[in-house]
Amino acid sequence: MQEELVRRIQMEADLKLAMKLQKLRPYYQPLVDLKTQQTVGYEALARWEMSPGKFIPPCEFIPLAEDAGLIVELTDQLFRIACQDALSWPAHTVLSFNISPVQLSDRLLGLRLLKILGEVGLPVHRLELEVTESALINDPETARGVLDDLVKSGINIALDDFGTGYSSLSQLSSYNFNKIKIDRSFVATFEDSDRQEKIVRAIIALGAGLGVKITAEGIEDETQLRRLQ
Repeated sequence: MQEELVRRIQMEADLKLAMKLQKLRPYYQPLVDLKTQQTVGYEALARWEMSPGKFIPPCEFIPLAEDAGLIVELTDQLFRIACQDALSWPAHTVLSFNISPVQLSDRLLGLRLLKILGEVGLPVHRLELEVTESALINDPETARGVLDDLVKSGINIALDDFGTGYSSLSQLSSYNFNKIKIDRSFVATFEDSDRQEKIVRAIIALGAGLGVKITAEGIEDETQLRRLQ
């Protein structure tokens, strides 16, 4: 326990220094339209390269930033860099950016993001924010207020990791989402599992019925791609 505590304290100090030196950077994963094969946007993924070739995974440093009270500063820093990068992309492409569940309790979230968008010069319609189902459970009333403000400002909202949370259908009826993301766990297994394929088909049909876009996460080979098409 003592070793773990010492490690955590050291990691927190390393994280603060990395943020100061802007060692944490967004990497980008393309969003591809499966009908046209055109890249329509990029999802920003936070990466911390502690030393050349040695990365600290987000599943470690994001919770650390949340617990240490650094998540707001970290998000703002990464979001500003991502917006600046997006200015160099084709005008039709969108920036998809993940929001920490902790931040959906922050009523000033929308104002901060809009301020950065304005300072950088990225149009609001080119931004898509991703939130997970679990983020809506901790403080649903505040989360609803924050999301409503974001939607009113013209920002698109995507429901991430759909089907892995606690009350998926309830969330879809309670919030205004522009996109549903099929979790990669379904994409990885639906070719070999009849039940998983039916779930994927059901999610796609649900999205079509609601008039929202669908993104399949984690497509890694041609057979998955063809099947989803």
